[in-house]
Formats: sequence, C-alpha cells, structure tokens
Amino acid sequence: MSQLEELTDFITANMPPDAMQMFQSSMDDCEIVRSAKALGLGQRRVGVLRYNARLSWDNYPYRRYSPGVVYALVLAWIAESANELHDELKLADPTVDPEFDDEGACILEIVVALADPIIIAPTDKGVIPFKGQRWDVVNPEIWTATDAEFVTHRENEL
Repeated sequence: MSQLEELTDFITANMPPDAMQMFQSSMDDCEIVRSAKALGLGQRRVGVLRYNARLSWDNYPYRRYSPGVVYALVLAWIAESANELHDELKLADPTVDPEFDDEGACILEIVVALADPIIIAPTDKGVIPFKGQRWDVVNPEIWTATDAEFVTHRENEL
C-alpha cells in the first residue's frame, strides 16, 4: 500500500462521514529518484517515487468541523505512520490552502510531500531485466528477529 493510500485511509477512518463528502486524494508532481539499496532476501530498492499527496475537499463544513482537526490528523499520521523515507529525504512540511465562504463550507486543500520505495526482487518470470536476472516490483518482505542469544567467553577459559 502506498503512503497516499495509507494517509487517505487514516483521514477517512477518523473524520465524520459528512465531513468527507466531496473529498479527493491524488498524486501530483511525481519524480523518480535513483536510490539503490540492498534490502536482504534478494530484494533491492532501485529508487524512490517522490510526490505531493493532494487532499482536497470541495465543500468542507468548517463551521461544524474545524479545519484544525484535519491538520492535526495529517500531522499525527506523519509522526506515527510516515515511512523512513520521510526523514531520510527531509520531505517538506505540509501546506494548506483554505478558501472560506459565508455559507459554512470551504474549499480545503492540503499538500503533503510523500515518498514510496520502488522495490524489486528476482523471479523466473519477472518483467524487468536487471543485472543479468529477471525481476518484479514487490512489497518488501522484512524479517524481524524476535529472540537473541549472546554467548561470551573469557580469555582464560580457552
């Protein structure tokens, strides 16, 4: 799942349904950055997709729900759920552009800089020829150690 999908799901799950009418999320200003890194298990990060996530409401009910709630949700998601690329690439802080009217609704737009890794793994029928093998784009498989054993010895015991 991309960072845009995760952020959209988070906002949608935490806002009242009537505040989410006429809501859209999209990706703008995309850029592919070369950024190779071995990830283990044969996987490689070949690059990073950097983009601006655009969260927009055509009719946000600002008199019922402060735009500050949405701003706080975005900042909470970044603090707890943004991937390691957010800090590694020093992505910019979000920007906001509200346009209020007298009817109790506003056009609200929030732009959040995000990045998703582009990960490949070797496979027999992969569509990407790279370094003499065939590869496919994958979600990375990550193994985490749950136990550790430390063995020590003293020089006199040998």
